[in-house]
Amino acid sequence: MCPECANHQTVMRRRRPQLLKGNTVTQWILIVTITVSLIAHVMSWVGIPLWGKLAFAPVLGFQQPWRFLTVALVHGGFLHLGLNMFTLYIVGPSIERALGAWRYLALYVLSAIGGSIAVLAWVLVDPASYIGVSVGASGAIFGLFAAIYVLQKDQGIDTRSIVVLLAVNLGYGFLASRISWQAHLGGLIAGALVTWIMLRLAKPRANLTYAQQERKSHLAVGGLFIAEALVIVALYYAVSWVLV
Repeated sequence: MCPECANHQTVMRRRRPQLLKGNTVTQWILIVTITVSLIAHVMSWVGIPLWGKLAFAPVLGFQQPWRFLTVALVHGGFLHLGLNMFTLYIVGPSIERALGAWRYLALYVLSAIGGSIAVLAWVLVDPASYIGVSVGASGAIFGLFAAIYVLQKDQGIDTRSIVVLLAVNLGYGFLASRISWQAHLGGLIAGALVTWIMLRLAKPRANLTYAQQERKSHLAVGGLFIAEALVIVALYYAVSWVLV
C-alpha cells in the first residue's frame, strides 16, 4: 500500500465520516419521500395542487425538468406509497453498505430519472402518452433491484431469487392497469448500468491511488448525469418530430 492510501485510510478510521450526520441515506430518502407525499395529498384535499407540480408528464418535462426526479416524491395513494417505501426499507440499507453513501444516492437518483426517461421514450411508440401523468418511486426501486442483481453476479452469488422477483414485478406491471411499466423498465436499465460502472471503477488498480480512483468515480457519476440529460434533450427533439 502506498503512503497516500495508508494515510487516507488512517484518517478515515479516525474521523469515521458519515453522510447526513450519522443517518443513513436510506433513512433520509424515506423521511423526505413520505413527508412530501403526505403533504402533497393533504394539500390536494384543500385545493393546492402540489402533487401536480411534482408528478412527471412528458408534455411538461422539458420546461420543468425537475419533474424527472420529483416524480419519485409523490405517489398515487397510501398503498402505493407504503409498498414502495417498505421495499426501499428492506433492500436499501444492504445496497448502501455495499456501494457507500454517495454512490448509493447517485444510483437512486439516476434510476429515478431513468424511469422518467423511459416514460418519455414511450411517446415515440404511443404519442397519446405525451399528456399522461406518472407518479411514484418505482423507477428508483427497480434500479435498486437491478443493483442487487449486478452486485450478486459480481460476487458469484446465486441470482435466481432476484431474477424471479424482477420477473414477477415486471410481469405484474405489464398486466395491471394504471401502472407505469415503462418507468419500471427504465429504472431497471439505469440501475444495472450505473451499478456495473461503479463496480468497474471500484476495482483496485496498481497504477492508481485510492484518492485517484475516487476522483474517477466522481467524474464517472457526473458523466452519467450529463448522459441522461443529453438523452432527454435528444428524446424531446425526436418526440417533437413525431408529434408534428
